[in-house]
Amino acid sequence: MRNKLATVTLSIILSLTFTSASLAETVLSEIKRTGVLKVGIREDAAPFGFLDDQGKLQGYCMTKMYVLANYFGEVLNRPVRLEPIPSVLDEDSPNNRYGMVANGKVHLDCGPNTIKSAPPLSGVTYSTAFYFSGTHFLIRPEMKGIFNPETSLAGKKIGVLPGSNTHPLISSTYPLAEIVDTRYRSSNGRELALKDVVEQDIDAFASDGMLLMAEALRQGLTFQDFTLIPDRPLSCDFYGIILPDQDIEWKTIIDKFITNLRWEIILEKSLGVESIYYQGIRQAAYDKCAN
Repeated sequence: MRNKLATVTLSIILSLTFTSASLAETVLSEIKRTGVLKVGIREDAAPFGFLDDQGKLQGYCMTKMYVLANYFGEVLNRPVRLEPIPSVLDEDSPNNRYGMVANGKVHLDCGPNTIKSAPPLSGVTYSTAFYFSGTHFLIRPEMKGIFNPETSLAGKKIGVLPGSNTHPLISSTYPLAEIVDTRYRSSNGRELALKDVVEQDIDAFASDGMLLMAEALRQGLTFQDFTLIPDRPLSCDFYGIILPDQDIEWKTIIDKFITNLRWEIILEKSLGVESIYYQGIRQAAYDKCAN
């Protein structure tokens, strides 16, 4: 009797489980039902996402996600509101960029998310690449002849954001350097690191060239305060949007949206009059990574 009851109970549980899975909403169905597109965007990754002087989220990703929300409004024949939610690199944070996509808190995460062969968290995948860039060092101008990336950089203090793709690159390439990372764990880590370079607390800060230039300009620094080396980036980083990995329809839509949209036009619009400062970095990345 007990075995029969256990069998019936297990059958009911399995039935409910499979029914729940079959009735799970796709991302597009949820957007159609709620009229809300939930997007993770970092606040510390200018020009992709950053806070302006009024504390309002701005940047390249905000611009293109508004375009995406309007696109869904036309396709679904209903208003679709963009709801940006701050995401972070910190793997232990509930707002971790991968975690928020995996648990459904956001529908996607837009930012400088380097496409890896295997995402660091199960339940997520990447869109097709929408941008590529590479790693540079930001140093003080007087250090240009002293801080040479073609040497071991033994004893040099190099700041790196923990949890970033740059961290393992720099740690493995320059094992004799002194890596400074814990200090930059918070959401204002990049901002703090650039100030540390200028104030000579560290010798260099390593990151994506676009992000370095954007943060320097945001802080009002001039080329008398900093320079970027080497001329050609140390790496080629292809950026994708983080997506849930079980929704093929959603990935197909986002990939098509990326392919059909002129991203360079949106980037120029996001950068505004400062776009001239990025031309050298973008060309260097193109020369190294495009082929």
